[in-house]
Amino acid sequence: MKSSSSGAMPILLNYLAKGFVILFALPVLGVWVAGSLICAIIAPIAGLLRTFGVSAIGMNLTPSYSVPVFLSLPFSLVLAFLLLLSFYYTRRLLLKSLSFIR
Repeated sequence: MKSSSSGAMPILLNYLAKGFVILFALPVLGVWVAGSLICAIIAPIAGLLRTFGVSAIGMNLTPSYSVPVFLSLPFSLVLAFLLLLSFYYTRRLLLKSLSFIR
């Protein structure tokens, strides 16, 4: 009797896993990487502009609570740092996903 690891089933599961990664994970991770990097660049600029009087930039924590103007720059720097962390780890996951496909 053959072992359960031989045969067509593991090959089929490997193809299904690679198909799932190609169809779902790569597009989501790619958009997340690009978006988090762009937002990490924009956030400190927006915080700086809001600190120096541009009233068109809104920073709301909830619909009824806005970040005070004097805290705009520190808040945006913390947000940019978190977005850069997200970019770094999501990029690593994306690269691992690409190596899995190969």
